[in-house]
Amino acid sequence: MIKYRWLKVLLLIAAVFFAAFILMHIVLALMPFPELDAFKQRSYGLLVQDRNGLTLRVIPPEDGVKREWVSLDQIPAGVRRIFIRAEDRRFYLHPGIDPLSIAASAWRNFRAGEIVSGASTITMQLARIIKPHPPGMKGKLIEAWDALRLEAKLSKQEILGLWFNGIPFGSNIEGIGAMARTRFGLTVNQLDDVHAAVLAVVPRRPSLYDPLYNEGASFEAAALLARRCNLHIDEEILTAIISGIKHISDKDRAPFHAPHFTTRLAAMIQDDQSQRIIKSTLDANIQAFAEHQLENELLQLSGNRVGTGAILLIENATGNILAYVGSKSWFDEETQGKIDGVQVLNQPGSCLKPFLYAMAMDAGIGPNDILPDLPSVFGGSEGYIPSNFDRRFNGPVRMRIALASSLNIPAVYTLERLGVSRFERYLEQLGFYSITEKMGTHGTGLALGNAEISLEELVTAFAAFPRGGIPAKLRFYESGEDENEKTAEHDTVMSPETAWIICDILSDKASRYPGFGPAPVFQLPFPVMFKTGTSNQFQNIWALAATQQYTVGVWMGNFSGETVVGATGSSIPARIAANILSQLVSALPSSYNKPSHSAHVGGTVPAGLVERDICALSGMLVTPDCVGSVREWFPAHEIPGMCTWHNHSGVVYPPEYQSWIVERFRSAGTERNQSVGIRIPVSGSVFYIDPSYPASAQAARIETYGFEPGSAIFVDGILSGVLNNAGVFMLPLAKGQHLIEAEDELGNYAAVEIEVR
Repeated sequence: MIKYRWLKVLLLIAAVFFAAFILMHIVLALMPFPELDAFKQRSYGLLVQDRNGLTLRVIPPEDGVKREWVSLDQIPAGVRRIFIRAEDRRFYLHPGIDPLSIAASAWRNFRAGEIVSGASTITMQLARIIKPHPPGMKGKLIEAWDALRLEAKLSKQEILGLWFNGIPFGSNIEGIGAMARTRFGLTVNQLDDVHAAVLAVVPRRPSLYDPLYNEGASFEAAALLARRCNLHIDEEILTAIISGIKHISDKDRAPFHAPHFTTRLAAMIQDDQSQRIIKSTLDANIQAFAEHQLENELLQLSGNRVGTGAILLIENATGNILAYVGSKSWFDEETQGKIDGVQVLNQPGSCLKPFLYAMAMDAGIGPNDILPDLPSVFGGSEGYIPSNFDRRFNGPVRMRIALASSLNIPAVYTLERLGVSRFERYLEQLGFYSITEKMGTHGTGLALGNAEISLEELVTAFAAFPRGGIPAKLRFYESGEDENEKTAEHDTVMSPETAWIICDILSDKASRYPGFGPAPVFQLPFPVMFKTGTSNQFQNIWALAATQQYTVGVWMGNFSGETVVGATGSSIPARIAANILSQLVSALPSSYNKPSHSAHVGGTVPAGLVERDICALSGMLVTPDCVGSVREWFPAHEIPGMCTWHNHSGVVYPPEYQSWIVERFRSAGTERNQSVGIRIPVSGSVFYIDPSYPASAQAARIETYGFEPGSAIFVDGILSGVLNNAGVFMLPLAKGQHLIEAEDELGNYAAVEIEVR
């Protein structure tokens, strides 16, 4: 009976203690713990991976501490077991403090006469990390109390996760993720038991057991821990791992790939602390290849003062960025390597022409329409005389030829016909927002690229052609919604028919020949559309290229604005673009959507297009009198009429091309008017020197009538040359007011006054 009564008393006491413990647990769980809340919200380094999971860069948090977040399930089970065994083998059994460990530690310290061991649990260590306490007994009591609070608020797994990410390893390193990378060049999931044993002893005394600084002490401590954990570690392997730490490369300890891309991505998500690991769209292998291509070409141009460059490669369907090269090198101070060339504004030269002709086509100008490539003065009394790169004039040219061969005069003619302001608004619709602030200031020079735009704007707009008229939106990382999947009607800037025909023109080798000749750099074994451009005496050289799957843009020049030495054509960036696209075909895994050897750049022919035979000269439907024909695409409702230029007697050019015919064929027998004069320019004309071309490539066309070939031309009273058989003289441009006089042996005379600015 007495035993039964004592049993009831004991049970009652136990119940009271249990109830008290539960009550205390509830109270502790409900008590505010602001330090814990702040700790859970602290910033970690942003780990940026490429699309295949390779680490591109770890961007440290604002406090500069090397700290990477790793989830508990990323840490191998063996690594977790070793760390727990090293610090707190009864972690899963105690409520935050371990009475058995406290008793054992007290006994050892008593026998030694000094403190030789502690009794901190993992939870107590975490409490000390979260809320540092003063030394001594008072601090230990605070630590124990906070440990109980943590156990009440968090699960064991949550405690373990926070602890693994907060362990101080010394050397400004916190957490197992940063330590694994900094010492071994490994991610946490690559750690094995040997690496774990080496790392697990470091937090005890970082200055003594860090393997980078003390190989011997690290080996002894790791080997001892391995024996305590019943691990059978080969000592030779342990020695090799520890001694090999000093040979690990910096790129493995602190990866620093695609710095401009990763810097920009980090800025995009800087306010989102939940983003600790970002899987980007970049492909590290393609990025490295692109960087190598740029470096090689710049090395060849070192004597031409071309200092740097930029490359942007995207996937058309998604806008995913596959390669983003911002400069020659992030670390090159001489060329201002930290500047991001993908976003820098420069004049694009002829790279705007495809967009001009796309606007023209949707306005009713067909790829067969004839445009004048003749000496022309644009701008009324304020004369603007563009010239082609080779200073030749091709007379009547089809729009297809004008675009594919990048002829200047037809482009300026087209822009003047459609209106500069209209083209400015069109470019803005395509995403060229950099021109918004300078609307109305560009003039007809906009056709030749006198606006300042970025490589990014060019690439996303150029992708509109293989995308059926919808510009691309860049996608930096794998996130929820893909903006490129939204195909709202207002996103379509040009008609699908126009986009397809532009793709066809810029991938047409035959139409490219008049302007570029055979151009081996453009000859790839799969369909590619190219557009190149130069500006400011080759200060900027550009190339754009696209397949049905990918679009790539390349810019080369100098951030400082220096002009280059000599003539470095746009075939150089075009070669880089071609090599990158070829790499996409030959070296990438089958998971990539590779460029096809047969698919048209624009994809399937839009239903609204038809193909017809046309006269190669007039652009009209071919007749039996035409001497040559080519195939051309048209919207079904815009098929031209039959050719009127050819008849059974030959060819009859429209009147505006007669002067060009005379000059081209040197027809000395052509009848002339009895009167004499200077037809172009008229007195009072003002000419402007185009900064986009070398001064030696610019001249004013002096066109006379009635004068014999060989008649003298005087400029400001000085004999400057004689008329050719067509009565034309090309006057080199020089700033200032000038008197132009024509005079022959019979005393016939004419004069005009012009100004060159």
